[in-house]
Amino acid sequence: MTANMAASFEEIHVVRNIHGREFLEINHPAVRARISLEGAHIVSCTPSGAKPLLWMSPIDPEEPGKPLRGGIPICWPWFAGERPGPAHGIARTSQWVLTDTTSAPHQLRLMLELPEAAITRQLPGERWRLQAEFVLGQTLSVNLISTNLSDKPQVLSQALHTYLPVRSIHSTRLWGLEGASYVDQVTGVASNIQHGAVTFSGEVDRIYYDHRSPIQLENGDDHLLVISRDGSESVVVWNPWIEKSARLSQFPDDGYLEMVCIEAANAGPDARILEPGESHALSTEIKRV
Repeated sequence: MTANMAASFEEIHVVRNIHGREFLEINHPAVRARISLEGAHIVSCTPSGAKPLLWMSPIDPEEPGKPLRGGIPICWPWFAGERPGPAHGIARTSQWVLTDTTSAPHQLRLMLELPEAAITRQLPGERWRLQAEFVLGQTLSVNLISTNLSDKPQVLSQALHTYLPVRSIHSTRLWGLEGASYVDQVTGVASNIQHGAVTFSGEVDRIYYDHRSPIQLENGDDHLLVISRDGSESVVVWNPWIEKSARLSQFPDDGYLEMVCIEAANAGPDARILEPGESHALSTEIKRV
């Protein structure tokens, strides 16, 4: 931790698991949460008196140097395989530092940063400042802020790869995407229109474009999540279903039954070109209603 910390050490402390991976453990009156310093990866967030807002694989050993399966992986500065290099970029396997915290009775704010030296070492010829702001309380907000420190334009695509819990994927409905256009990554069909709610009866891997509205995740009378986004006109919806679940690392064979990903993104044609000195913020907010 650095100076300028407003939260007490009783609310935030650093712990290492049996493999040596470091986490920020948050124990605040309004919320409990865990954030891996490797990847600035929030793996759990449970508001006081409420159910968890995130899904995390129960069989992930959380080893250093490996992407985690669940929570909110940060895909940056490219999404999937849009550029040469590791899938989903360098941020999720890089070591971040906590730079600032602010505590209030109803929430806790944390700011993490990926050191510039770590970025330039892995991305020669590029200069970025990358910060991740977490606001934790009855809602969870994540704000990923990218600033072009170079003297030339730089291309940015990214995603907040959010895993959300569901009671049963068979009864899950997503509302708010009606009429939106999407690319179906499973069938390869590039031009589709969403009719009615999104439902699940097989693998789903879609990128919806030109979309900004909140999405409602319905999964029973007592399970409604609202996912809002900012700085994003593309959103990824993903569930691996049966066959892919069996092939995924750190993922239970039946894990597909209990999760769905709704990812705030700047993917495909929604990628951004940042001019020198320009910043872009990609945000997601999750709340239970």
